[in-house]
Amino acid sequence: MNPKEYYHLKTASITEADVRLVAACMTDYIGEANAVRIENLAGRVGMHERQVRDILETLVTVYHWPIGAHAGKAGRWIINDESERWQVLGDLESRIQSLRKRREALLTAKVPNALELNRQEARLVQTGLF
Repeated sequence: MNPKEYYHLKTASITEADVRLVAACMTDYIGEANAVRIENLAGRVGMHERQVRDILETLVTVYHWPIGAHAGKAGRWIINDESERWQVLGDLESRIQSLRKRREALLTAKVPNALELNRQEARLVQTGLF
């Protein structure tokens, strides 16, 4: 059985019609070299791009389909081999680290309270008078 046949069989077990439609279309995009741009996939299935993104996320998180994407490569595809899997996982790890760094910066960022803002405003007004 080739990968396309395998994923066609997996598609049959999906109960939601819109998810099944996107899954069936994705069987034409196996391997990074065959990636499909979200806007093209959305046009093919007759859905909004945001809905297609959400469905692809569902295919990964609920149905455990290996849908790949990474920075520097437009589109999505069904991961075809271990090297593609690890490239996608590496990109995800990099994003996780970046989000953690941003989170920590936000946790320690100074947010002025109302009293500080009012004092600053009072200084500005007072400076303008003299």
